[in-house]
Amino acid sequence: RQAELGQWMIRSTDGGITWSERYPTIVNSPHGPVQLRDGRQIYAGKELWTGGKRNGVCESTDDGKTWHWLTELPVRKGDKASEYHELHAVEAENGKIILHIRNHNQPNAGETLQTESTDGGKTWTEPHPIGVWGLPSHLLRLTDGRLLMTYGHRRAPLGNQARISTDHGTTWSEPMVISGD
Repeated sequence: RQAELGQWMIRSTDGGITWSERYPTIVNSPHGPVQLRDGRQIYAGKELWTGGKRNGVCESTDDGKTWHWLTELPVRKGDKASEYHELHAVEAENGKIILHIRNHNQPNAGETLQTESTDGGKTWTEPHPIGVWGLPSHLLRLTDGRLLMTYGHRRAPLGNQARISTDHGTTWSEPMVISGD
């Protein structure tokens, strides 16, 4: 059982027909890494089974074959990093990287926190609430440059919702219900 604990990744080089054996990575998060315009991949997540259980960002410059630690994320004043989970990032059209955090700290337990990087993921702003009570976020840049955020809504009415940002993640639209109670 101990041998199965860890943070793993598998790869396909033929469009998902075949897959590699699993290989270790540094962090874990349900939505996985994202590709940046400069060709790097970044993986925002948590060290679950190895190391110091840090929350941070790793990068790969060889299409995800190997990963190295890029930076640890800052923690909001009064928070415990151990209460941050299920991170996901996206690069906005203007190059800013937006990262969402599943927060279980008080205040705002259950509210998504957001942090931003303007230097390719090397440094990040202090996480801050964005008024979205749902988690975990999945982020995607649409072909027209808008950002799409989807998440499980964890207050009544329960369900799944989406929001759009037209200003590179500075603000988010009112929720759109995908499915509800």
